[in-house]
Amino acid sequence: MPDFAKPKASYRKLYVFQKAEAIYDLTYIFLQGRIAKSDRTYDQMLQAARSGKQNIVEGRSDAATSAEMEIRLFGVARGSLHELLNDYEDYMRTRSVAFWQKDNPRYGKLLTFCRTHNATADYTILAPRMDDEAFCNLMLTLIHQTVSMLGKMIDKVKEDFLHNGGIKEQMYAARINYRSAHKS
Repeated sequence: MPDFAKPKASYRKLYVFQKAEAIYDLTYIFLQGRIAKSDRTYDQMLQAARSGKQNIVEGRSDAATSAEMEIRLFGVARGSLHELLNDYEDYMRTRSVAFWQKDNPRYGKLLTFCRTHNATADYTILAPRMDDEAFCNLMLTLIHQTVSMLGKMIDKVKEDFLHNGGIKEQMYAARINYRSAHKS
């Protein structure tokens, strides 16, 4: 069977998706009791978090047939997460919540934890015990890491395209190879 239009690994296996799912779930938890549902920011933050996650799902689902669509959707996910990042920064700035810098001893521990944990459950168990400062800094760290991961995924898709071409090129090559192999 020809080797084109093969589905890529499930989006659920991607660490970037797992982190994006955690970001969505944690944003939902964060919004409860902190921002009124009637406030436009509530819906904006939840939708930006959802878009970050869902565009990874759609991008990976479309990946077998369109590198262009995969790159575009991963880019949309990255843009949505940047929007969410800015909302968390606005929340912190307007409420005088401290941004942890590299010299903060909690920052290093948080960074290490986020680098080694991807699943939502790793974070949601901690959420009820976190104050605004810890919660917001967790979100900033997770979002930065996920945005970075998306950038690397986009670069990988571009590189794969350069080496293997797109679906049309692969289909054409498969057809030519088939004809060559089945000449009578």
